[in-house]
Formats: sequence, C-alpha cells, structure tokens
Amino acid sequence: MGTWGVGNFENDSALDYVDELAHTLAVKIDECLADEECSPIDEMGEAVIVPTVAILSTLHEHCHAPPPKPAIVSAWKVGYLAIYDEQIDDLEPKAGYKEERRQVIVDTFDKLLQQATTFWGESEDE
Repeated sequence: MGTWGVGNFENDSALDYVDELAHTLAVKIDECLADEECSPIDEMGEAVIVPTVAILSTLHEHCHAPPPKPAIVSAWKVGYLAIYDEQIDDLEPKAGYKEERRQVIVDTFDKLLQQATTFWGESEDE
C-alpha cells in the first residue's frame, strides 16, 4: 500500500483520484475553448473556463494534483483572453469592470502557470 502519512492526500489512491479529477477538469476547459457555442464569455467562459482554472490551481495547492503542463496553461490563457477581448464590449460592462475583470482573469491563469512551471520544471514555451 502506498501510504506515507495520515493526511487525506498522503496515499497513492487519493492522489490517483485527485489526478483523475484534475484531468477531467482540464478536458472540460479544452472542450469549452474548442466549442464556439460553449466558449462565449456570457456562456461557459466566465461560468466554467476561468473558475475551472482556479479550481485546478486549488487542487494543486491543497491536494497535490499535478497541474497541466505550462504550454497548455499558456495556450488556454491566450485563447480565453482573445475571446474575452473580442466579446466583453458587447456586454456593455460598467466603467472599470472590463479592465478589472481582465486582470483577475490574467492573475488566475498566471497563478496556475507559475504552479505548472514550478511543478514541471520547464518554461511555458516548452
């Protein structure tokens, strides 16, 4: 049995489960970004994509889930920011919201990107 401590995530089976959850979440992001019906910011973009990035970061930070590779996170970031920049004005946000929300999105992706870079030991370009 691969148990090395008393913590909830200090055994192989628990880490396998967390890894499975993280993989499922990463697939959901890929699917949403690939689907033009799913990716608009007033659909799954703000409801699923960005929150899922935050959840992946939390799973890594608190449950030892391996983050996606840096290149994947970087591609998600570029893809979603392109969608956001293209669509946000159509929603007629209040003054300042557009810029503040965009910074939160950037920070969310950047946190996961930093975790991924540290974990995998590679740059986002690899």
